Amino acid sequence: MGDPTLHKKKLQPAPTILGVLAGKGGVGKSTITAELALALNKEGYKVGVLDADIYGPSIRHLVGEDALPRAVRGKVLPADSKGISLISSAYFPKGRSPIGVRAPIANQIIAQFIEEVEWGSLDILLVDFPPGTGDVQITLMQRLLFNGAIVVTTPEKLSLLDVRKSMNMCLQMGVPLLGVLENMSFFPVSGSKTRHYLFGKEGGKALAEEFGVPLIGEVPIDQGLNQQHREKISTPLFKKLGKTVVDQMHREKRCKIKRVDRYHFSIEWLDGKKSLYPFSFVQGKCPCIECIMKNETSPVAVEGIEIHPIGNYGVQFSFSKGCSKGVYPFSYLRKLDR
Repeated sequence: MGDPTLHKKKLQPAPTILGVLAGKGGVGKSTITAELALALNKEGYKVGVLDADIYGPSIRHLVGEDALPRAVRGKVLPADSKGISLISSAYFPKGRSPIGVRAPIANQIIAQFIEEVEWGSLDILLVDFPPGTGDVQITLMQRLLFNGAIVVTTPEKLSLLDVRKSMNMCLQMGVPLLGVLENMSFFPVSGSKTRHYLFGKEGGKALAEEFGVPLIGEVPIDQGLNQQHREKISTPLFKKLGKTVVDQMHREKRCKIKRVDRYHFSIEWLDGKKSLYPFSFVQGKCPCIECIMKNETSPVAVEGIEIHPIGNYGVQFSFSKGCSKGVYPFSYLRKLDR
């Protein structure tokens, strides 16, 4: 079950990779991805967007394109929209009819998007996840070095049920949760401070408190969203959200980790605290989805062979015994020392 070489298969087409998840369709996740891409682009970041929703791709409609994708020497150059790089199944095949494929084929398409697209020099890659917590989502999390993820929900309880599953999946796959973004929070009355809460109130806040992560924003119902050329009252909000997300993803990158001996490693945290961990204890808390489901106990006398930095948020270990697939965010390791 252990695979010490798994980390070598992970790809990082940009220094910063952000997942946008919901676990549920219809909450505006693709709209949030598109608006964040536009806001970050206006701030001078070179942004790419990977639309991983094979069955219902939306990014092409939301952002448009100035140049279509093209193949060059065995690689695919993404579409371009005023400097934003885009890849989506909406471009393949030609036409915009719905795509009906079985899960293995969808998974293969995602793998091709990850491995065969030549993104160029990006600052940030946004990954628009499809609804659910299945094969495609697992492939994305296994193959890309995510710096973090935000989850999108609407206020009503029905949305929270599915969004909660996506948040648990992030924890199991070692992807740091940056926070909850509540979409369609309220309808603002023009020229007034009055707000109508059409879908309930504070559902996103309750979910954020449950998982101990920030509520990073409440997006109002905005007629301009989902349309490329309409004025959008939310534009200043997305500018602020973009800055918040970038700051969140770089918060823990200076944690120092080192191997003390064959059986222990240490971490020096930003606040000066130092933690000492036995490799056997950490291996027994492997956060990969297989270990979570099997709930196996760790072998005794586990040695740490190597420590591999993962992005700027965590590490992966090669152990002498047992599973070596797990990616350990610094936030998770900090909790293990409490």
